[in-house]
Amino acid sequence: MSDNITYLTDVALITCVVKRGVSDTILKAARDAGAITGAVSYFARGHGVRERLGLLGIAVEAEKEIISLLVSMEQQDTVFEALHRAGNLDVPGNGYMYCTPLEKLATYVPKDLLERLEGNK
Repeated sequence: MSDNITYLTDVALITCVVKRGVSDTILKAARDAGAITGAVSYFARGHGVRERLGLLGIAVEAEKEIISLLVSMEQQDTVFEALHRAGNLDVPGNGYMYCTPLEKLATYVPKDLLERLEGNK
């Protein structure tokens, strides 16, 4: 274990809130778009506009899946668009997603990768 902490910058967190059962499709789209980092998927229960969605009168399922995915800022737009298409998020009631820029991220980075990154500077 090292006392040095390696901070990654230029990282974004993409969070998708979708209907239950859609996370596998979202995760496949993320991999296909080049997102190679791990993702977290978990279940949640929505509250609020559950009974009706606006004037359309569409019933909205309360059970949701949430997918959180870390991507580089370079990949952010490509992955975001791929997930939007894969989740059909332009259809009312299918969910939503948002992107949050992260100030810094700390995790294990293999020594050879760190050396390559330092060499590119």
